[in-house]
Amino acid sequence: MLKLNTFEIPLSKSQRTLTIPQDFLESEDITVLEGSLHLDIDRSDHMIHIKSMVVSILELQCDRSLDIFQYKMQRELDIIYKEGLKEEEYDLNSSFKRLEQHQQTLEFDQDVRDMLLLSLPPKRIHPRYLDENGNPTELLNEQFGSFIENDDTVDPRWEALKNLKN
Repeated sequence: MLKLNTFEIPLSKSQRTLTIPQDFLESEDITVLEGSLHLDIDRSDHMIHIKSMVVSILELQCDRSLDIFQYKMQRELDIIYKEGLKEEEYDLNSSFKRLEQHQQTLEFDQDVRDMLLLSLPPKRIHPRYLDENGNPTELLNEQFGSFIENDDTVDPRWEALKNLKN
């Protein structure tokens, strides 16, 4: 889905923008309302350095009220494709990947998917339940009925069970 052909990349600096499809995170029950991947590409003979920016609006379901809300996100990631790399390395903000000599395409699906999913908050809370600082507000503490604690009374069923024991 999010692919770039290596033969289309010139041997200098260039830019590309790819559109993230709506069903990109369908397996996670998340809809991408808007999404784009902006690529700043710097290519040399044996290396391709890509600075990417993901800008998206996701449709999430609130964990508290089950209401649907929109979550805007913007994240950056550096990817360096290098020839002769023995082992691929991944970091929080960048990754080093092996570039094969005759590699035809560069795929960004897994990188973008990981970036989007790891950037989601652990608790998906609708913005109306958040204060101005983004912290969750207190839940309503409603009581239904009353509870009277009385230590003197014993349930007669327990008394009947105690008598069976004797």
